[in-house]
Amino acid sequence: MKLNKFQIAIIIGILVVALVAFLDIRGVDLIGYDKYTKGDFPQSVWINHLWTAILIFLIPAVCYFVFYRKDKSEAFAIFLISFILLWTGFADVLYFWFQGKTVPLTLPWLSKNPIIGKLSLILGDYQVTRNTLYISTIAGFIIAISLAYILKKKF
Repeated sequence: MKLNKFQIAIIIGILVVALVAFLDIRGVDLIGYDKYTKGDFPQSVWINHLWTAILIFLIPAVCYFVFYRKDKSEAFAIFLISFILLWTGFADVLYFWFQGKTVPLTLPWLSKNPIIGKLSLILGDYQVTRNTLYISTIAGFIIAISLAYILKKKF
């Protein structure tokens, strides 16, 4: 099966989320594993991390637009893949997996996440659980890939 350039760009959009997870692990070196994993750090760290992630997510989208096809909807789709996967927990799952750790049974610091936290409440949990994170991540993949192909085909 030969992948077209849009599909390759989608894969790169997924891989940059893995890069962000790896950068999260590097953040452990600065803050300490227990504090970082529990979200016990200044809000500015999260804001800087988010903006760094957004800039990283823009790179494949802009490169696709500039060097391959000047289609705004396709470039936006590539960015959107990464952004949705970040907010639905894929980077969080990879953060633990890359370190050879299992995802904790509960992840209370993710309860503040507007997507994962709400899903947790819908599922009847007062804090995010491992299962909620996995469900959110799978849903994120389905939504992100679907939106990407809708943007490619319809716009």
